[in-house]
Amino acid sequence: MDALRDGDPRQVGPYRLEGRLGAGGMGEVFLGVSAGGRRVAVKVVRGEHLSRPEFRVRFAREVAAARRVGGFYTAQVVDADPEADVPWMATAYVAGPSLREAAPLPLAEVGRLGAALAEGLAAIHASGLVHRDLKPGNVIMSPDGPRIIDFGIARAADATALTSTGAVVGTYAFMSPEQVRADTAGPASDVFSLGCVLAFAATGRGPFDADNVPGIVHRIVSAPPDLTGVPANLRPAIAACLAKEPERRPSPAEAARLLAAPPVRAGRRTVLAGGAAAGAAAVLGVPALLWRWSGEDAAPLRNPRPVVLAGGPVATFRLAFTPDSATLVCAGTEQIWRWTVATGRGTAHELGDEGADQLTALSGDGRVLANLRGKGPIQLWDAVTGARLRTVMPEGRTFTKALSRDGRTLATVGANGIELWETATGRRTGVFSPRSNGTLQLTFDATGDRIAAVGSRGDIQIHDLRAHRDIANAVAVPVDVLFTFAPDGRTAASDVVDPTGRDQWTVRILDLRAGKRYRDLRGHEGSVQALAFSPDGRVLASASQDGTIRLWNLRNGDQFATLDWEKSDGTTLVFSPDGHLLAAGAGSFNGKVRLWRFT
Repeated sequence: MDALRDGDPRQVGPYRLEGRLGAGGMGEVFLGVSAGGRRVAVKVVRGEHLSRPEFRVRFAREVAAARRVGGFYTAQVVDADPEADVPWMATAYVAGPSLREAAPLPLAEVGRLGAALAEGLAAIHASGLVHRDLKPGNVIMSPDGPRIIDFGIARAADATALTSTGAVVGTYAFMSPEQVRADTAGPASDVFSLGCVLAFAATGRGPFDADNVPGIVHRIVSAPPDLTGVPANLRPAIAACLAKEPERRPSPAEAARLLAAPPVRAGRRTVLAGGAAAGAAAVLGVPALLWRWSGEDAAPLRNPRPVVLAGGPVATFRLAFTPDSATLVCAGTEQIWRWTVATGRGTAHELGDEGADQLTALSGDGRVLANLRGKGPIQLWDAVTGARLRTVMPEGRTFTKALSRDGRTLATVGANGIELWETATGRRTGVFSPRSNGTLQLTFDATGDRIAAVGSRGDIQIHDLRAHRDIANAVAVPVDVLFTFAPDGRTAASDVVDPTGRDQWTVRILDLRAGKRYRDLRGHEGSVQALAFSPDGRVLASASQDGTIRLWNLRNGDQFATLDWEKSDGTTLVFSPDGHLLAAGAGSFNGKVRLWRFT
């Protein structure tokens, strides 16, 4: 629990507030105490939503949904006033860490957890609801059994679409194929999410994890789950939950029977103690620094010091600095955040349900944002004012998009191929054919004159936008998913698939002129999630699922520093144009943004 901040309420309804428990895109959650001393969790709608009637309707729906299910499998609603000037809801306070903090669990615990969650889903569905956002962060590991929380996007089980506009809602790593396609998501969708959650409980990672959202979407829709590390006796049940076709998945009651496991030897107290410790570490305001210097003269950047930023979104999808390095811009859940670096103070522009998500693109100067929600057109936003600029209408559904550094050009993958659009007018200015049937990533170089398309098989296509042709053999070696140009455009960095299967996580520097590998950088103990070059090209930063950001001296290939980071489902990295700042943002698990200043 965090202390109350300046501007936080001290009293909501009859409850005195004592601290902050968390925050979401729609509301903030506080620890409250009744006059009789009973502790409750009080959720309050964010102030920026109060003038929008649709948010009051959505909050009232959440209150009604939570009340319908009851308190045995969820946090019991004890009081609420959705009609108040500032709508609020109070639920019973459930002590314990989230599953996100407690995982991985002892393997003997996973079956019992699965059976309990399946029973909870059965109760939710019996109340005529579909949760639609079952994920580790929405499972509280209380001493008397897990509780499913957060009914903010729950809908009636007979609803015909995800939302009235068909928008994709939820957390991608734990969504069903029908959710990521923006199709009807019924009770079977929650069962698919249950399978993802249980794989995470056993291993600490999702069964469809990839290094970016398009990769996750591709695996959810088209690839088998990775159940490595899941107990052998539970794999058939979890695999059944993860069937691509909804009709092939078991009902929650059937899943509970399949997942029932022998009594657990290890006490739950041990699990919760470890999870609580992880939770305490996660809420520290300043990250620790783990130093590994290669020598005093080997470090191009020295003495990284954390800069504390106030506030922030629930989930962080893209980061950029303004050209003067004075402002950090963040595309987060339904919001654009802007922090003044000198003070660490931030402001937010509310974008609502059509705002930023995991498929958002942000220009390198932090001025233009492009996002796609559901099956609709791509929306362009002014990231300075939060105003909607215009729409772009590619043919066919597209998940992959990118903006040039100056924000003038948008690239999309659609039915006609890779299309280029002028953001000032929304006019299409060009198109070229991708080499791969599945393009997972688009990346502009610093000048905006070249664009790289990463295919589903790790092939790289670099297209010269001035000459209107592909550059032959620019990258002759396969990559995994990540690819980023160096500032000079002559080299690039990528992550590499380990052909031995021994988890040798490698960052590769590529010579684009010779079309071959220049240098491999090894040291990470988890898959690489993000890469960023310093403006002078002397340093590469790499973030990994091992919970670290590593800094590499590209003159000699040495790793000269390690920054303690987050074990997240996704990370974004960016250096400031003056080279003195490095920003990192965590994905949908926790949304944290961290900033370091170098000398």
